[in-house]
Amino acid sequence: MAEPLKNQFDADVVELLAERFRATSQGFDSPRFTAILLESFPRLELKQRINLVADTIAQLLATDYPEMLEIVAGVARTGVDGFAAWPLCSFVERHGVDHPELSLVAMETLTVRWSCEFAIRPFLDDHLELTRTFLRRWVHDDHEAIRRLASEGTRPRLPWGPKVQALLDDPEIGIELLEELRNDVSETVRRSVANHLNDLSRSDPDRTVEVLRAWADDPVIDRAMIRHALRTLVKTGLPDALDLLGFTTDAQIRVDDLEVKPAEISLGSVIELSAEVNSTADTDQLLVVDFVIHHVNATGTTSPKVFKWTTLSLGPGESAILTKTRRIQTASTRRYHAGTHRVDLQIAGRVVASAGFDLRDSS
Repeated sequence: MAEPLKNQFDADVVELLAERFRATSQGFDSPRFTAILLESFPRLELKQRINLVADTIAQLLATDYPEMLEIVAGVARTGVDGFAAWPLCSFVERHGVDHPELSLVAMETLTVRWSCEFAIRPFLDDHLELTRTFLRRWVHDDHEAIRRLASEGTRPRLPWGPKVQALLDDPEIGIELLEELRNDVSETVRRSVANHLNDLSRSDPDRTVEVLRAWADDPVIDRAMIRHALRTLVKTGLPDALDLLGFTTDAQIRVDDLEVKPAEISLGSVIELSAEVNSTADTDQLLVVDFVIHHVNATGTTSPKVFKWTTLSLGPGESAILTKTRRIQTASTRRYHAGTHRVDLQIAGRVVASAGFDLRDSS
């Protein structure tokens, strides 16, 4: 298993911050800063560590917010970036909402060191129109990290980000910004645009397809961005999404011999899926092929997860033999439990065959 992400925010990062704050703010108690954090870290998860650092900065600077903010921005300007810069953004998130204009200006400095996508969320809650004024300006900024903040910070379902009801109630807040960013020169920004629309697709698939269908007529649009934005709707087999990408929406196929081998495994083993897919259509078909594992939960119930297999082009009467391997192992987002795991073959969003494997244990 990979090392927990929280372990990357460690003593070396704390000592770097202590040194930069001591150099930027005369009298900053860096030994106390280090002691408070390292004593508490072993019992804290990643976000708790980040928040504690932000709050300890405020505790030890102990002056009014505008002065503290200037020190925090000054530390960022010393070249602090990556994980070490995350608490600087969280400082603004947790202590700056009552000073929105100063805080939003500071985000322009901070977000180039570590994204302020989480930090901006409370400002969208409490100062929506002012924040939108900044966002409309940021989509034209020269720095890609600031442009990306306009898209990423307004995602309706930002992972790890607090919910912002206004973004859920009115998707046009985000779409207005995406219209300006859809052909951004930065692939990182365009990917954020796609992720934003993929979030929207979970609650408003029709509006998502409508936006992307209009963009598809643009001769310079990034087709990969459109595919990435539609990935959830493609997995669910929404006909309008499949059609927009040129896939067959009503697959005419016959599946022979879906197999999962071995039939019984232990945690960490690799399974191999195989199937023969035969076209029964009299025209060419471009097919989206996925597989679904129904994971056994601790309660004995199951929850499905769709995984991409391939895309398949079949002429009339043609057939293809497909194979796929997957390692069954614990991940940060999933624990496995013993029991029978059903595996579905899904083509064009429709389950066309099923098999399964038994997981002997989850230890």
